[in-house]
Amino acid sequence: MKIGATDKFWKYTKITTVLLTTFVIILSGCIGEEQNKTESGNTTNDSQGVTETNSSHGTTGGDYVYGTAKVESVQIVTLESFPVQIQVIAKGYLPDGCTEIDEIKNESKGNVFNINISTKRPRDAFCTQATKNFTETIPLEVRGLKAGNYTVNVNGVTESFELSVDNGPQEASNTSSFKQQIITEADNGTIISVENGSTFYLKLKENPTTGYSWELNLSQGLNNISGEYYPPEQPEGIKEPLVGAGGIHLWEVKAVSKGSQQVTGIYKRPWEKLTGEEEKFTLNVKVV
Repeated sequence: MKIGATDKFWKYTKITTVLLTTFVIILSGCIGEEQNKTESGNTTNDSQGVTETNSSHGTTGGDYVYGTAKVESVQIVTLESFPVQIQVIAKGYLPDGCTEIDEIKNESKGNVFNINISTKRPRDAFCTQATKNFTETIPLEVRGLKAGNYTVNVNGVTESFELSVDNGPQEASNTSSFKQQIITEADNGTIISVENGSTFYLKLKENPTTGYSWELNLSQGLNNISGEYYPPEQPEGIKEPLVGAGGIHLWEVKAVSKGSQQVTGIYKRPWEKLTGEEEKFTLNVKVV
């Protein structure tokens, strides 16, 4: 009887030991797994923190992949203004839903304008594969250019335009050689000389959409032959109106009497009283 009891005791002891060992192993695995998860979470947060700090783009999730936009067509638009304004309308497509226009660089050398349109997309992003069309309107710096032919290169697609005359105001002349002069804001406060019976043009920027317009006053030796407002030209392919865009007001003035004459202008809303802060224009005209 004692032997049997002893055998049972050791048998139960072994079973209990095995169960306890198994429980300890399982418990250790759970604790280790939870600890690993916590450490992993901390590592992920630290990694994201480093990415945000080190990334020059400030976007969580890694760097960008940069490329060059696919341009399919280039159109040159000449706006009705003086000096002439030139805009380039570039049309093309982006390869997927994540790619977007990054930067537009516009450089000129001689008679060639080189325009580069670059793209960017998140490196590890999952994107739709449908292409996206884009249209970019890019102004060219053409003020002061000499008359001639010019080429525009946008990502390998080229187009050209011509300036028939030098793109800048004619300088006022105090010599006996008189030309039909074009006066702009740049000539404010200056003196010009014209022959009696001749005409000159006055071009001032104006934006009636804001309610402002020029009010001109001419001395008795000058006659205002004509005056007309020219709104900005609507670029082809763009249906929406150019909200808030100003145009040019053009007057033709004729000298009818010799002596010192004057043109004065004030830019204001007709229904508002003068405050003294309005924009003003003055041109002194010597008629000979």
